[in-house]
Amino acid sequence: MQENPDPPGPWFVVLPDCASALPVARRLGGHVGFTLNHASGRPWVVGRAPDGSTGVASAVHARHGTTALLVTGTHALTADQLEGWAKRVRHPADLDALARSLAGSAHLVASIDGEIRVQGTATGVRRVFTATVDGCALASDRADLLAALADAPLDPVRLTARLLAMTPSSLTEPLWTGVDLVPADSCLLIAANGRATVRPWWQPPPQDLDRTQGAPALRQALAEAVAVRARDGAVVGSDLSGGLDSTPLSFLAAEATGRASGGLVTVRIGVADPTHDDHIWAAKAQDLLDGDHITHTVFRPGELPDMFEDVASPITGLDEPTRWIRPVARLKETARRLAAVGARVHLTGHGGDEVLAVKPSYLHDLTRRRPGLAREHLAGMRAMRRWSASATVRALADRRPYGVWLAAEAEDLTKPFPPANAPLFGWEYPLRLPPWVTADAASGLIAEMRRRADGARSYAPTRSAHTTIDLARQLGAAVRLAEFVTGAEGAVLQAPYLDDRVMEACLAVRPEERSSPWTYKPLMVEAMRGTMPEGSLNRATKGEFSDDFFRGQQRHRGQLAELFEQPLLAGLGLVDAATLRHMALSAYPPGLPWGALDSTMAVENWLRARARWNLAPADAPATEPTDSNHGKDDRVPQPR
Repeated sequence: MQENPDPPGPWFVVLPDCASALPVARRLGGHVGFTLNHASGRPWVVGRAPDGSTGVASAVHARHGTTALLVTGTHALTADQLEGWAKRVRHPADLDALARSLAGSAHLVASIDGEIRVQGTATGVRRVFTATVDGCALASDRADLLAALADAPLDPVRLTARLLAMTPSSLTEPLWTGVDLVPADSCLLIAANGRATVRPWWQPPPQDLDRTQGAPALRQALAEAVAVRARDGAVVGSDLSGGLDSTPLSFLAAEATGRASGGLVTVRIGVADPTHDDHIWAAKAQDLLDGDHITHTVFRPGELPDMFEDVASPITGLDEPTRWIRPVARLKETARRLAAVGARVHLTGHGGDEVLAVKPSYLHDLTRRRPGLAREHLAGMRAMRRWSASATVRALADRRPYGVWLAAEAEDLTKPFPPANAPLFGWEYPLRLPPWVTADAASGLIAEMRRRADGARSYAPTRSAHTTIDLARQLGAAVRLAEFVTGAEGAVLQAPYLDDRVMEACLAVRPEERSSPWTYKPLMVEAMRGTMPEGSLNRATKGEFSDDFFRGQQRHRGQLAELFEQPLLAGLGLVDAATLRHMALSAYPPGLPWGALDSTMAVENWLRARARWNLAPADAPATEPTDSNHGKDDRVPQPR
């Protein structure tokens, strides 16, 4: 049986409406907390539903005739509302409208006359995995469950992709051969015979609004994203660093919790670096956040765990490595502290950098669309980032489509990372492996990237939009895992900026209106006028945490030494152990992003954390479906 963790928290597996799927249901029998059935009476969805005791996740189910719908995750749908949709649906494609209207972050699963539709979110916070077992396509929100059912082996090439300094979302796939990720913009369709196809349901909006036109939609989308996480009477935690990501969330959360007769606890983590100015802006915001239902918490420097603390301790229960390995002890402790004061959810500003602003690649698009304005923006950016004229011209002249660009990146995979003052106008950040990855492992990934490049499609027509979506999905995968980690400790981490409606509102605005060399996050400033005081909107700086990083690294070198003493990655032939230890502990290569070390720590920790998980044997008694077509045995808790 495949090594695998016993999944913590809620999970589900979706089964086709055919007799050959029944043995799968039997194998899962001992782990199932609920069963929903197709109209035929065969199992449709089995799993463990959110129990409502922690976080804000909920599962709601409705049935009408031969149509059954399930929405699970962070949302505000009621059973009556979902039943209204069930009455209108005639075909799986009819659910596009529901998917495009949902506030929050949730999975949508449907059975319509035995035909299945399963989807997650466009940002990748809710992911859908699929595998074929005994000739039947299955779907799940956890890759390890499918790997166990399929007895799938680890895939060394996919593991190697996770060692990239920054792994693009297209390569953050399940780590087992035969278990695949459904693209975030697509839904999985499974016919009654167990055959599966993939169909796109989401595409980015046209980027044609100016800042004043797009700001109201962003404010509304973000306010709704916060509101679905502020349940009646509940206490909500919210980061309040003073920046233009977390501060708007705190002001919106103050409004939402006030309406819901709940409470708000803001959180700021003190930093020892005397040049850091977060505390100045956070104090200004605190003074302006009024209300008897609001309290403020400031953790002094050193009060929470350091960066790198406990990185050698296996993080159990994850179906893939977490890129947030470095602060994981801090995330856990913050979740516990917030839970101790009654908070069940922790709103984070993570995602704001990815969707609010635009990376410099927008200049590549702008040069062709509005050359006069592009010259002004280029002058400002060159002055700030010290780009040379020749390097800037070369970067602007690159017109390669995405597939050709990806093929070239494959050839550069083992080259040094570009210098810090290089203009990066590519479709994604440069793809580079750290020098401790073995030549054989690199060759395998290079070959796979060459193969994919032939048919590779960008997420959007322009480089700036593609990069925004890619970065959001990279972070979405990390937030998904952080929800597991923090939910097990107390207040579950939630990232409203990574809700689909929020990302769409940002993408609808022209990139030169979202970013500027002279104004910091101008779209957010415009969106929050009238909600946040002007004094909190005028910040033009962003906190820098390198001091926090290096202090933690020095204090916890023993953790790094322990993690890399006998790395399992070396046993798999993916890294050279001696090179890894030397560079991680003594001579980190200049210019190599620290993300490369994070990636390697994450994969090594994940390999160590895998524990054996035994499913019920195939001949165990089946949990036979007993419900009628109206779902009398559909035991899914409804929202409280």
